[in-house]
Amino acid sequence: MDQTALPENTGRVPFAVVAGFGLPGRTLVDYLIHAGIDYVVIELNAQTCDRASAGGTHMISGSASDPEVLRQAGVERATFVALMVPNDEVVLAAIPQVRRLNPSAFIVARCSFTSTGMEAIRRGANQKIVAEQVIARELEGITREFMETLRI
Repeated sequence: MDQTALPENTGRVPFAVVAGFGLPGRTLVDYLIHAGIDYVVIELNAQTCDRASAGGTHMISGSASDPEVLRQAGVERATFVALMVPNDEVVLAAIPQVRRLNPSAFIVARCSFTSTGMEAIRRGANQKIVAEQVIARELEGITREFMETLRI
């Protein structure tokens, strides 16, 4: 299967599982709420779960690499799984677990390094977001903008 291709989810009700409730996860949840898409967040930090749950966020406490936590989150019915945990080892361990429980889910993996992103795709993620690549693009833009100001 071409890992970047969209899976066949025709007729399935959109449902997202978001692992990690840092800035990327919170931003995604805000979009899902705005779009009216049902979701569950998996978060390792129990205090974060308590605070967010009190505010109405659908939360489960645990690790995204734990198959039982993934089941509790409903990953078997997920159409979209965003692994936004800031820990490459957890993300890489979670991908095959998600894929085993739900072969048709669209998986996005947050990774720190290009090599980890390549491994995430090899393990079954459809897409990856690589921090060092995002930083490199931002740095290039900032440098270009600054250098153009010197050419006045």
